[in-house]
Amino acid sequence: MVQSIRNLFVLLGLIIAGLIGARASAQHPPAGNKLRPVEALGMTYEKLSAYLGSCRKDCSQHAKDAKLGHRVTFEVPPYSYTLEGGKVIEVMITVDSFEEFLNEGREKWGAPASLEYQVIANPFGPELRSGTARWDLPGGVVVDARQTQMPGKVVGVSKLKLGGQTVNVTEQNPSTEGAIVIITNPLSHRTEPPKPVHVL
Repeated sequence: MVQSIRNLFVLLGLIIAGLIGARASAQHPPAGNKLRPVEALGMTYEKLSAYLGSCRKDCSQHAKDAKLGHRVTFEVPPYSYTLEGGKVIEVMITVDSFEEFLNEGREKWGAPASLEYQVIANPFGPELRSGTARWDLPGGVVVDARQTQMPGKVVGVSKLKLGGQTVNVTEQNPSTEGAIVIITNPLSHRTEPPKPVHVL
């Protein structure tokens, strides 16, 4: 009985790993040409489309919505570009290492305006540290980085026999202390008050 329960948990873990691996492998590779995320802010959809790579084919409805000025997000890993009113208002980046991003940020923009670590109790092992960093760049651009656990990259899929059934097992690298980085310009979101409309 105990062995059956143990096998069930192993099978569930393998299925979950397989789903995560399938999701990761379904992502598109980054666009071949380079666009610095800060440069993308304020860019129109027409200009951004040159950097969307294969997403241009897969995101036709997003493209229509962007041209109409609706809020829409284009996923081009490791970037996500959010447009509203026909322009990029936010760029989100996923990075594998929070500390490496901190070092790169210090080289590009200097010391962050704020850097904090929160210690989180972990009943399953050593306590965890979660970091946040923020840079205030010229022109009102804000870079906000938040440390988070990132799943390891998928390196392969193997077949495993469990209880007479064949199960696909996704092999992946260990997870890393990565980060979600959001780049935006809150000043550009300020709009002029609406002008009065004269009614005849």
